Amino acid sequence: MYQIIDVEQWSRREHFHFFKKFQDPFFNVTAPVDVTALSATCKENGWSFFLACLYLSNKVVNAIPEFRYRLVQGEVRAYDQIHIGTTIAHEDHCFSFCYFDFQEDFPSFAQAARTAIVQQQIRKTLLPEEHRQDLIHYSSTPWIAFTSIKHARQFGFEDSIPKIVFGKYFAENGGLQLPISIEAHHALMDGWHAGQFFLQFAAAAKKFAQIKTV
Repeated sequence: MYQIIDVEQWSRREHFHFFKKFQDPFFNVTAPVDVTALSATCKENGWSFFLACLYLSNKVVNAIPEFRYRLVQGEVRAYDQIHIGTTIAHEDHCFSFCYFDFQEDFPSFAQAARTAIVQQQIRKTLLPEEHRQDLIHYSSTPWIAFTSIKHARQFGFEDSIPKIVFGKYFAENGGLQLPISIEAHHALMDGWHAGQFFLQFAAAAKKFAQIKTV
């Protein structure tokens, strides 16, 4: 479900018309986030750190309206809820794309995600059966503590879905830092909105770390 934004009444009207003409309107921001407590909580509970990051990130992007905006066939859609489209690895070092629906609580999300991963690892097809706009495209490079990243792009293909990548966390000043990359369509959001993601993700990670062992 989505609502159509009246662009001409939108506060970003000029920015939208300016950036939507660019051949490559995406901008990228990469920054580290402290995940010391989050990592410890995941280890204590035997939880997947990757799934915890996906879960927290998905909650954050749903709380920031601009991450729910998509440019589709010339109109700006504000989706009611955003889900997850992520890469998952296979034993032969290839990968597939897999979809996870939004879940309010982590145990339900993790269980559904593990089921979807197993099913996709059996199918081993690269692409899902459907193309959806109500997603964030996620990926992970747990072997690289990157400081920047660039995505492959197909010019001429209408795409406004943000892309978020988690890198390899690394030790710094007695804690753990996780590099996160955000790539977003500049006609739909700015660096301020990306900055809100990093702030809210860090806060959500600290709050999540307070969950007791289940």
